[in-house]
Amino acid sequence: MRGAPDPRHGLDTVGDPVAEREQWLAAHAAHHVPETVRAIRERTALVPRLAIVLGSGLGGVADALSTAPDGAVMATADLPHWPRSTVTGHAGRLVLGTWRGVRLAVLAGRIHFYEGYGLDQVTFPVRVFHALGARVLVLTNAVGAIRRGLSPGSLVLVKDQLNFHGTRGLFLPGELAEAGERGPFGPRPVYAPRLQDVLRRSARAVAMPLPEGILQGGPGPSYETAAEVRAADAWGADCACMSTVTEALVGAGLGLEVAALSCVTNAATGLTDQPLTHDEVTEVADRAASSLTRLFERALPELAG
Repeated sequence: MRGAPDPRHGLDTVGDPVAEREQWLAAHAAHHVPETVRAIRERTALVPRLAIVLGSGLGGVADALSTAPDGAVMATADLPHWPRSTVTGHAGRLVLGTWRGVRLAVLAGRIHFYEGYGLDQVTFPVRVFHALGARVLVLTNAVGAIRRGLSPGSLVLVKDQLNFHGTRGLFLPGELAEAGERGPFGPRPVYAPRLQDVLRRSARAVAMPLPEGILQGGPGPSYETAAEVRAADAWGADCACMSTVTEALVGAGLGLEVAALSCVTNAATGLTDQPLTHDEVTEVADRAASSLTRLFERALPELAG
């Protein structure tokens, strides 16, 4: 049974979840991103060339940025419409500053689908980065190794991905038409070959092993079962995470050059007798953050183009 018109906008959508969702998406597209950008611009006028999302335990990389003279550090909880990160190891901090002469926006505090958010909210930071002026997006994450030989603490260059979220319904009203050939029906790969070449060369220059692999991203929050790991292996996945793939899809669809680096924190379920815990993930990732910082130190000027 339908109720009275919604007093917020006068439309008779009460009791109609589909219509209410459509209204929210329309407001999201028209108002939420611009309002968040305005709130950021009240704190800093810095226009980032490159945006970085830091995964579990990797937030310390943001400390390498200099916010002088015109950058800023802000809690994402203080920004309008920004979904709150509720997971240990994700601080909920946005830093705009410079590193190696490159203007950056760095997010320490990813939002996950398993926290109860829709994929449009999970990818909200990517839209904000694009609206702030970023044209390159580098995603990092903590992963479980499916391919044997990927040891905890090592970094993996993502060359492609498997989206196990079960949906690609990631775009807001009007965005598919605007994206054109950049969108999910276009010919471009999700991960930019130019950025992959830069990261390969930079890893060689600092004598850092950088194996490459296929990333499987799923909804979480539980770790994959041993049977799911075997299935992912058969599909060609080298490592598994609970994030990243949707952010990469939306970033590429908006026209950003996208790259991803995965930090191996553990062997996936069934490949070891050790039980998996989130504390283990964040502890290993914290140790690997120095390697990630060293790679970024070398690669940033070229990544920014």
